[in-house]
Amino acid sequence: MRFWRVALTLTALMVVSGVAHTAELTEVIDAADGDDQFDLNLNVSFRSSLHRAKITHEWRTLWADPAQSHLPDYNELRYSSQTYTMNYEVEIGLFHDLELYLNLPWVIKEKKEISFVSGVSADSNSTLFRTNPPTGFTNALADANDPTNSPSSERGGIGDMQIGLMWAVFNDERDDTKSVWVIGLDYLIPTGKLNKPNEVSGGSEGGVGMGHHVLTPFMLFSHRYKKMDPYIGLQGSIPIQGKQAKDNGLVLPYSGGFLTGLEIIPWENKRKHQKFAIDLRLWTTFYSEVESKGHSNAQGTVNEVSDFLLASDYNQTQGLDLQLQAQSQYTQFGALLGFTFRAAEFVRLNLGVSLAHNTEHFISGAKFCDDKNDDGECTSSDILNQYRNPTYDDPGQRLRVEETTLFTYWITAMATF
Repeated sequence: MRFWRVALTLTALMVVSGVAHTAELTEVIDAADGDDQFDLNLNVSFRSSLHRAKITHEWRTLWADPAQSHLPDYNELRYSSQTYTMNYEVEIGLFHDLELYLNLPWVIKEKKEISFVSGVSADSNSTLFRTNPPTGFTNALADANDPTNSPSSERGGIGDMQIGLMWAVFNDERDDTKSVWVIGLDYLIPTGKLNKPNEVSGGSEGGVGMGHHVLTPFMLFSHRYKKMDPYIGLQGSIPIQGKQAKDNGLVLPYSGGFLTGLEIIPWENKRKHQKFAIDLRLWTTFYSEVESKGHSNAQGTVNEVSDFLLASDYNQTQGLDLQLQAQSQYTQFGALLGFTFRAAEFVRLNLGVSLAHNTEHFISGAKFCDDKNDDGECTSSDILNQYRNPTYDDPGQRLRVEETTLFTYWITAMATF
């Protein structure tokens, strides 16, 4: 599971019960603690995410003119996606500062759209698709449809469920001389219908599951100073292919990163369990490369173009119009503004917005083969990559995503029992 998702989930969904002195992010409910024998939280959250980006195409010598090979990448496409999600979460106190949580996401709708950038068209100057390609224009119809017809795909349904444990090793509510130290393990279970690019080629609704068992250990620290509560966090995600993902060649990247933030508490009434808090946060997460070398169980990943690019000739013979894509490594930077309102001991409201940016990276570029003998060449002894489409996978013809923005807002209602 990617870190920004862990961070936002912990903030927007995992707000807990009781009068606590720590930041909302690092609170952990407990049980069997004096008069407090059992704690249970029910959280319902609505989330909307908008993802936009520009897609460029590496320069290719269309008419075999080496003198033009220095020209910059072509601006080709605009990508956007809008996702609406409901999250239903249960948090259970197991023992002193030990919490079990379960979250079931329901993706109401995920709609992706792609089109040519302004000034580019299939009739005149696109390097990906030409209605009437000129002589010498080697065109393999990289896009499944002419982007000027506003191709789109829609997905929805139950997503992959989360289950996890959080334990406050140190808790300043028990000992105010110590900072809060929380360790945890998040487990993403492949419960959702698998995300397959080809299933949306005919206009049908596709699944949203990633088909992986993802283990995410994390660590959080905070320390309250009067009306301010700074905190930091670290994490790393380890994806393990499930059977469906393996059968369909879907691979997720490894990821890891950190966050830092400050919770400001302008007003608080501890006796009445009331509080108003403002959360300011920054985070950064690194995502590893996802290669495609020709193995049937590692064809690529889901990215901005996987629902739109025409599959390789081999996959088309298998009845697959669209396919997963290789992807290079990149880093995400984000900022968050959140608000928490505690009206009473058993009622709470959390809402906020976040803005993130992904660094430029390639979203195609499958390898020619799996170079078994590491000689730098593809020979008969190597495994040739049948999932490669030369139109956008060959060096000098790859696609790159740039100017990425991800805007998210959410609102969460919480009840404590």
